[in-house]
Amino acid sequence: MLDPQLIQRPAELILKELRGEQTEAEARELQDWLAADAEHRAFYERMTSAPGLQSRLQKFGAPDEDAAWQRFAEKHFPAPADSEGEKVKRMDYRWWAAAAVIVAAAAGIWLWKPGQEAAKAPVAAAQRTILPATSKAVLTLADGTTIPLDSTGNQTFAQQGATASQHGGSLVYQPGGKEGAMQYNTLRTPRGGQFRIALPDGSQVWLNAGSSLRFPVVFGPGARKVELTGEAYFEVRPDAAKPFTVAVDGKAEVAVLGTEFNINAYADEPAIRATLVKGSVAVTAAGQTRKLAPGQQAAISGGVPVVDARPDVEEALAWRNAVFYFRNADVKAVMRQLQRWYDVEVEYRGNVPGRRFDGEIQRDLPLQDVLDGLRVSGMSFTIEGSKIIIQPL
Repeated sequence: MLDPQLIQRPAELILKELRGEQTEAEARELQDWLAADAEHRAFYERMTSAPGLQSRLQKFGAPDEDAAWQRFAEKHFPAPADSEGEKVKRMDYRWWAAAAVIVAAAAGIWLWKPGQEAAKAPVAAAQRTILPATSKAVLTLADGTTIPLDSTGNQTFAQQGATASQHGGSLVYQPGGKEGAMQYNTLRTPRGGQFRIALPDGSQVWLNAGSSLRFPVVFGPGARKVELTGEAYFEVRPDAAKPFTVAVDGKAEVAVLGTEFNINAYADEPAIRATLVKGSVAVTAAGQTRKLAPGQQAAISGGVPVVDARPDVEEALAWRNAVFYFRNADVKAVMRQLQRWYDVEVEYRGNVPGRRFDGEIQRDLPLQDVLDGLRVSGMSFTIEGSKIIIQPL
């Protein structure tokens, strides 16, 4: 495989050719490079023949200096240092576009930042448009009553000791009225859904797809305790007299006073992961407790918590930033996220390629667009009903 650091200029030349912006001098420069080595020609063929690649390149048609784009470029293509050790000023946006082509075509790494609209490859007749997750959930009250919630909802209902109001993708609880015995509600998001809830104490919780949160309608005089399955991001309202505890799928507890953190506890993931953004938390499992500082992560996989002092926080919080973010992720890890977000099944036919992915892509795209971005990996993706069929090319 060609070293991406050594083919920055050729990739930029190929990009210009594909976009019809190449000068005669640049065309000669490219032809000289192609004639120099058979591997150069193979790289060129792969770049120019990858399915849907030309249409995707149109999405890099304007300068793009936003944070996600810069993070990706800096992670995979660090700038060289000058003689005094200072980083050389980065090249203009066209190189970043060329870098995206490099990783997509040469290294199996991909990045797709939607920008200007471009023609898409035709979709096979057997495929249908599968849209990304929306704000939807089901609220189950203490008496078993279920209330569907979606992005268009606007309703208010009273319960013993509290009033709950839904406006679009948010549900807000406010204490009020006569308190009685402790009552619990459960908010569940299906696959293909997400939702935000403000708890009675003012703490905020964002539920990812395929998750549930069980919580009291009104917190009592003691500790505040909720129960989580799946994934959620918490912003806990500080209250030193009432510690906040998250019971995680019956396997762990995360105790806090006031802080922001993410918990990923899907049953089909290899570990439960608690990632601290600010404040402090104590993670307990198998009778052992580990305290986290901001930027640290605790992983639990059938035993005591193991602390990672330098995790990829960007990866852990990607869903809250409305992107898929993969760092050395295998095919099945990628597909698990797509299954939950798009509410689809996955079927593997033949051997699953050992391809690894790094990069990010917006979560607001139709599934077909995401799969188009993955096809350069050497796999075929076909949508049949609500199922993705994956097989080697």
